[in-house]
Amino acid sequence: MTLWNQTQQEVQAAGGNHDTPRRAKLAALRDYTGRPVILYAVDFLNKAKLQAVGGDVLIGLEDLEGFKEIIEATPGNEVDVLLQSPGGSAEATESIVRLLRSRFQHIRFLIPGIAKSAATMLAMAGDVLLLDESSELGPIDPQMVINNRQSPAGAIRDQFAKATKDLENNPALMPAWLPILQQYGPSLLVECENHIALSLELVANWLRSYMFREQPNPGRKARKVAKYLANDKLFRSHARRVGKSDLEKLDLNIIDTTDDATLHRAIQVLYVSVLVTFEGTGAYKLFENSEGAAHIRMIQGQRIQTPPAQPPPPPAQPPPPPGQSTP
Repeated sequence: MTLWNQTQQEVQAAGGNHDTPRRAKLAALRDYTGRPVILYAVDFLNKAKLQAVGGDVLIGLEDLEGFKEIIEATPGNEVDVLLQSPGGSAEATESIVRLLRSRFQHIRFLIPGIAKSAATMLAMAGDVLLLDESSELGPIDPQMVINNRQSPAGAIRDQFAKATKDLENNPALMPAWLPILQQYGPSLLVECENHIALSLELVANWLRSYMFREQPNPGRKARKVAKYLANDKLFRSHARRVGKSDLEKLDLNIIDTTDDATLHRAIQVLYVSVLVTFEGTGAYKLFENSEGAAHIRMIQGQRIQTPPAQPPPPPAQPPPPPGQSTP
């Protein structure tokens, strides 16, 4: 039986309650590792939910309240954080890191699924990453919104440099470049530079302060990782996968969860339980810990999955004469 089917059967046995089996798995992971567990997971793969909640799936300052609630109920000064997120605001991520680091001395980030963009930045503030071959992180190059479209800050900067060079060499190209250049606001290029610098600075500072702090040349190693993750020319797409083997080449502190079958199983059953919760409920953002504290954001009064159309019922038949059964 697959983990998915097993988890669905557990939900059914709990009377359709998704929380009970999920929280039991949080507690089981804690009991095995001896460390409390925090869950921060977002359902960003469900198109219907995305349409309903929009940007609230992203990391934002409003997430601080969810983190505060579960952190206050988390004992000790060490914690494991299971992370599933598409990313979001670098500034909000900085505030979350400050909150976590003011409370815990040692943090491990568990990524059995996907942690992209600013969620990758968040993971770089940990002491250890727990990954397997299915773990997916991503580039941290900033994305700028121009005319309701996301564009990489580095690409905007490079395009402007190309336009400048083309027009210096051939001013007759101005009619071709003008429609593009007119979209640039008066501060856009400076904003691009600032956002790029911010991503590099935050990740390098966190790596130097935490993951690399006991290694030789922590600053140099931290800058190398930050530049790698922020290199839009290398990845060519903000959605590119950065996996365990890519990060191991950068000497990050990584534990391969498959080296411990019991640990790997405990993480996987918890992760699948989260996915089943997302599939079967209106929840789209989970803040939860292994002590039972939770802050769950739900879509209220919205249908997440539309069932297929059913054929109309057959017309009612007159009752059979007395003594005659229906077919």
